[in-house]
Amino acid sequence: MLLIAGLLMSVMIPNLSALQSHTLHDAAAQIVERIDFGRQRAVMTGVAHRLALNLDEGTYQLEWSGARPAEPAPAAPPPLDPDAEPVVVEEPPLSLAPPPVAERSFQQLPGPLGEIESLEHGVEFAWIETPGSEVDTGEASIVFESDGTSTYTLLVLDEPGGRQLALEILPLAEAVRVLDEGF
Repeated sequence: MLLIAGLLMSVMIPNLSALQSHTLHDAAAQIVERIDFGRQRAVMTGVAHRLALNLDEGTYQLEWSGARPAEPAPAAPPPLDPDAEPVVVEEPPLSLAPPPVAERSFQQLPGPLGEIESLEHGVEFAWIETPGSEVDTGEASIVFESDGTSTYTLLVLDEPGGRQLALEILPLAEAVRVLDEGF
């Protein structure tokens, strides 16, 4: 009986570490899919997209700047009274200034591809590095301009055993390279 238990343990312990390895790679693959989709959709729609990351909660969401903020509807003119005397109203001079530009803000992508996703169990964001900064807490984002370009970004995933994977977003190659430990 002890021999059988020993054999089972010798088979199960190596498989547990392989399972954790697959979990880290699966989480990386899901993020790479979202990055690729966001880049492609930015080019296809001609509108900037971003992958918004919450490093503390281990969540990410694809957003776009396609929706303009709601503009108020013009007020309806008052109803005309047929018995009222005509009133002459002086209108202000016509302004030749350009209309104000409506700013676009990033909003959740419509449909299931814009839902908040969570990292696989036990996988966390270690940090994200861009040319301007390195962040390991709070919120960060990877922005894809309307032509699909982005800045160089290194996004590092971590698992409880200390193993790490890095996702290197290459702006000119328009690709994501997965780097194993020792990056």
